[in-house]
Amino acid sequence: MKIELRAITDADLPTFYEHQADPAVSAMAGFKPRSHDAFFVHWRTKVLADPANTRFAVVADGVLAGNVVAFDREGKRLVGYWYGRAHWGRGIASEALRRFLTLETQRPLCAWVIPSNRASMRVLEKHGFVRGELRVDHEGVEELLFTLL
Repeated sequence: MKIELRAITDADLPTFYEHQADPAVSAMAGFKPRSHDAFFVHWRTKVLADPANTRFAVVADGVLAGNVVAFDREGKRLVGYWYGRAHWGRGIASEALRRFLTLETQRPLCAWVIPSNRASMRVLEKHGFVRGELRVDHEGVEELLFTLL
């Protein structure tokens, strides 16, 4: 399978919206999906507009599979990724993160993962992230912190 990271364009956003709106995807990530308008405002005014963010679309065999981003929040540099359900279990997230980590070199790099998201934990641990503290976020969701030094 050919995996590539490329710049995110506005044309990618409808696919990303559909990914996060899928109940199985949002449940796995532990996030409530954003409404259509809120999603597009967030991506255009925060994710894409902030030059401090590192962000890439992930393309697998010519198909837009998801995205991987790094951003600053609460004093930490965080990595996050979303993939459409059709792209789960194929090694896409792992290979995309491997490539991403050569481009996003700021360390420490952290990720918050809900305890039931074992697939994401495996992806992170495969790339050297270490499990740390457990917290309850502002919406009452338990999350584990993973850190790459």
